[in-house]
This record gives sequence, structure tokens and C-alpha cells, in this order.
Amino acid sequence: MRYDITNIAIEDYLLGLMPQRDQVLADLEERAQVRGLSLVGPVQGQFLYLQALALQARKALEIGITTGYAAIYLLRALQQTNGHLTAIERHSDRIELATQMIQNAGLSGYITIHQGDWPALMPSLDRDYDLIFLDVLRGAAHEGHAVQALELCVPLLRSGGLLIADNVLCSAQVLEEDAPPLVRGIQQFNRTLMAHPALESVIIPLRDGVAICRKK
Repeated sequence: MRYDITNIAIEDYLLGLMPQRDQVLADLEERAQVRGLSLVGPVQGQFLYLQALALQARKALEIGITTGYAAIYLLRALQQTNGHLTAIERHSDRIELATQMIQNAGLSGYITIHQGDWPALMPSLDRDYDLIFLDVLRGAAHEGHAVQALELCVPLLRSGGLLIADNVLCSAQVLEEDAPPLVRGIQQFNRTLMAHPALESVIIPLRDGVAICRKK
């Protein structure tokens, strides 16, 4: 499944520059192509890896693990910093797939996965995360809870920590004035994000749009 919003030829060019993925990531990419699953892809995966490594993150949170693809990139950074990833996912089949792939990558010792709905689980989590990857925005916006997701993330971050949110440009539909409810939710998320008093933020047109926010 492709959500590219920039020139597809440029996306393919960037993809072609990426080193060949190992067997675990290659298997996930093949599954995604065959089954129509959503992946962040290797360019955005490398972006997450470098952000976590540059931050020397030791405590990270992923909201929405899907296949485990993005988690593997984060975990490879956390392995180097002796860190740990906490993840939230409500779908048991996704947890099963992600758990298997993370185990195949030899990274099981660096992650804890909680099954359940993020609005219920997030308030009970520890605080002071170095990095949070929010990957449920389309679903949250569809349910009318996009801004709630943001407001639950902010208190969990330490000062100087990073919030990275995916799908903030929603296949370029955020440009539409008469947008469907899902898109309106993401538009409101973006406006709230950029004006948030606790955050310094920027949105970049990487794949389906990525927001990077630093907590003041």
C-alpha cells in the first residue's frame, strides 16, 4: 500500500539508494506488497532509526505497532543505547506478526507490547519518554480522536524529547477544503500541533507526511 504524496519517481529514487534490507525486513516488505499492508518503508524507517540514535534515546514508545517494521528500526537504535521500546496495539493478529518478526530480528529483549486501546492505556504509562512514534493517526482521526492522541502524548515526553507522528498529510488530502471527517481530523491535529505551547514542530513531506515535535 502506497501513501506517497511527493513525486513517485523521487520516492522510488530514494528507495533505490537504500541499502538492501536484511531478510526480516525484506519479508515484511513482501508481505505488505502481497497483502496490501501499510509499512513506513525503508526510507522512513531509516529516518526513525537515525532520530532515535541521534537522540541517544533509551526510553521509547510506539503507538500502533502494525507489522513491527518501524519497531525494528527503532529497536536497532535502542539496542545500541541499551534502551527499551514500549508499544501499544489493539489488534491481536498484528501483535502476533510483530512479535514473530521482532523475534526473528533478535530484538525481543528490548520491547514490551501492551494489547489494548491507546486512549485507555496511555494515561497509565510511565512518563519521561525520550521518543514517541505516533502511528495511529488515520484511525484516531477517523474516530474523531486525533487531537486527543496528541494531548495524551505530550505529558509522556520528557523535556527535549521527540514526538514523531506519521500520516499527517494524508495522501495530500489535507489540501482539500471540503474534506471528509478523517481528513478534517488530521487537519485539526496539524493546526493544534503547530500552535501547541509545549512543542516546537515541523512537518516534512516524507512519504505520507511526518511531523517532528520537540517538547520544550
